Formats: sequence, structure tokens, C-alpha cells
Amino acid sequence: MYCTRKVTDDLTWVGADDRRLACFEGVYGVPDGVSYNSYLLIDDKTVLFDTVDKAVSRTFFENVAHALGGRKLDYLVISHMEPDHAATIDELTLRYPDVTVVCNDRIKTMLGQFFRLSDTLKYHIVKEGDTLSTGKHNFTFVMAPMVHWPE
Repeated sequence: MYCTRKVTDDLTWVGADDRRLACFEGVYGVPDGVSYNSYLLIDDKTVLFDTVDKAVSRTFFENVAHALGGRKLDYLVISHMEPDHAATIDELTLRYPDVTVVCNDRIKTMLGQFFRLSDTLKYHIVKEGDTLSTGKHNFTFVMAPMVHWPE
């Protein structure tokens, strides 16, 4: 059963909560569990920002399908490859084979190290200052390596 939250008219939280997790990354106690955040933008083009941990993949994919409302997924923007943000990329690209993955060069390299993705998968490689227009929304990419993960 889906559980989404409207953030704005165009943006919906499609992540999932994991109340079963007692210790995040084997270090941090999380007595109330964790939330894996992913957002879907509905515009002329649809954009999914990050995915989630495999532990909550079923709920995540139900949320994405519900929020898309029958529309195709145009873009997946990957901020970084940490598993709690990226673990379901492989399944997402199987479910939405026409999606274009938006990422930097380093993330594209890491995708090949983490997953066995389709050779026909489309990429839009971005660097500092590049933009992506989805209709009424325009995104400018800012590279921030080593803030959280190396890419």
C-alpha cells in the first residue's frame, strides 16, 4: 500500500520509513527507525530524485507508481551512491527502462561497479553549473564531492 506525501503541487515524497532498523550504518542508534527520502517531481517531464534502501523497496515502488499516476518516468537524478540512496537503482531501471539517468561521471563509473545495468540505459552526464529543464522547473547542478560520499 502506498504512502506518499505532497510537498508542493509538483513535488511528492515517495520514500519510505523503516521502523525495524535499530542501528543506522551499524553505528548510530535510531530508536524510531529511519526515513529513506526520495522525491518525485511532476512537470512536463517527470523526475525522481534518488532511490532508497532495498529494505523498503516494495513500498518505494508502490509510492513511485502511485505518484506517477500512469505517466512514464523521464529522469532519475542520482545525488550519490550511498546504498540508502541508491540501492534500488537497478530495479528501477528494469521497471522504467526508458528512464534517463542524470549523474556525474564518477557516479556513472560507480554504477557499473555496483550494478549490472542495461547497455541501452540512457545517461545525461552533468558537471558543475549544468542545467536541466523539466518544463516550468530548471535545475542547476552543483558538485559537492566528499560532503557525504566521494562522488
